[in-house]
Amino acid sequence: MILMKKSGLNNSKGISSKVLLSGLDTNGAQVIFQDIVSPGIGPPLHIHHKQDETFFFLEGIFEIELEGKRLKMKPGDVAFIPMGAVHTWKNIGNSMGRFRYIFTPALNIEKMFAEIDKAKVDGKLSDDVLIQVMSKYEDQEIVGPPI
Repeated sequence: MILMKKSGLNNSKGISSKVLLSGLDTNGAQVIFQDIVSPGIGPPLHIHHKQDETFFFLEGIFEIELEGKRLKMKPGDVAFIPMGAVHTWKNIGNSMGRFRYIFTPALNIEKMFAEIDKAKVDGKLSDDVLIQVMSKYEDQEIVGPPI
C-alpha cells in the first residue's frame, strides 16, 4: 500500500499546487495533484497528447472548456478529459477554488510543473516562458489563450 505524499507548491499565476501522489510512487501509472486557484485564474487552452486527466471539484465555481463546449462545474462535480482533447478551465467564482486532478499515466507532467514553478520563484514566469517550458515536453501543447 502506498500512502499519499505531499510535495512542493506551485504558486504559478494565482495557482497553488501540491502533489498528493507522485508518479514515482505509482510506477508511472498516475499522478494526483491538488490546486487552490484564485478567482479569474486558469491556464491557456491546451492538449495533453498522451494523458487522460480527471478533475474532482471540491470548492468554488469553475468553467471547463472541452473541445469547444463550456461547462460550469461546482463542488462534487467530476470532469474527464480524454487524451488529445483541447481543453482549459478557469475559476469563475468570487472566492478561492479547489480541485484535485489525476493524470493517467504520469509521464513527465510533474517535471514540467516543477520547471514552471522554478520560473515563478525566479520571477521569470510570463506567457512566453510558459509556452517555452511546455514546448520542451512534446506530450503537452498550448493551442490558444485562457478563457
